[in-house]
Amino acid sequence: MDRSLFDRGALSGALLLALAGAALAQGISPLDCSKPATSIDRAICGNPELVAADRGMAAAYAALAGKLAGAAKEHLLGDQTRWLANRAAACVVEPSEMEDCLESRNRDRTAQLEWLGEAAYPFISEQAIVRVGKVRGIPYVVDASYPQFDGRTVDFGAVNRQLASSAGEGADRAVPGPDADNDGGNYNGPAWRYEQAFTLYRPGPNAVSVKVAYNAYEGGAHGIVGISGMLVDLRTGKSVGPEGVFLPTSNWFRELMRIVGADVNTPSLSDILRQPNRYVFLEDRLELSFNQYEGGPYTVEIAYDRLRPLLRVDGPVPR
Repeated sequence: MDRSLFDRGALSGALLLALAGAALAQGISPLDCSKPATSIDRAICGNPELVAADRGMAAAYAALAGKLAGAAKEHLLGDQTRWLANRAAACVVEPSEMEDCLESRNRDRTAQLEWLGEAAYPFISEQAIVRVGKVRGIPYVVDASYPQFDGRTVDFGAVNRQLASSAGEGADRAVPGPDADNDGGNYNGPAWRYEQAFTLYRPGPNAVSVKVAYNAYEGGAHGIVGISGMLVDLRTGKSVGPEGVFLPTSNWFRELMRIVGADVNTPSLSDILRQPNRYVFLEDRLELSFNQYEGGPYTVEIAYDRLRPLLRVDGPVPR
């Protein structure tokens, strides 16, 4: 990814303020291609597929906003305004890459808006860290989004700190340190990077599952891609590990070792399965994630029908 190299922090803040004023005054509506005002607008309006995608996203936003009132509607407006600012900051790239950036962001946002409208509005916003720069001639790119739980009925503070901290740590690692090899000032390798996106799921009526996908390069011969998960109990505001999902008397760990061991060959399997972030609880199945250095596929999928006898009746993923 060869982006123009400048610090986008101030740009993102300025865009957010400008978009907030316009959105609050007029509401968020589809792009008017008779007078595109920015490079983002012009890129969208110059591609019929991007125009259709932008209108689809605007329609998803309008459909959700039409269901909401009061605090929920105000929260959605603020979230969409922030998302538009983050999209503008992240997609200021080389012209050949801008369309891909816009396409992927509009697609993901449309899906998220549709998900937000499937049940009671959960008061979850999208936050992002967008940075581009150079250190000692080594370019770096950070484009990391993460969710924030904004509901006020319970305290989500610990969950939000963990989600923000994880994204921030990945972003910080993408900035080359003073000892990074810059080939004597003649570095011409790929940009260091940290890219992260998330998807939300409802495995049960009282829980939201966060699936985070990341892609990092911090120098060397190879980058790393991976997936991590967090299950949040909306009744308590706390994250829940597998011990809170499975019956303690069910020998669930031994059963998972047996199932996963058929696909993943690594002596550290037991240690891996004790890490809560490896568990991604979707609507219909459990996904267990592994990186490319752990002797197996990236994910092992297990249908809940197979795990039903092991689940707690009153847990966040009900039997």
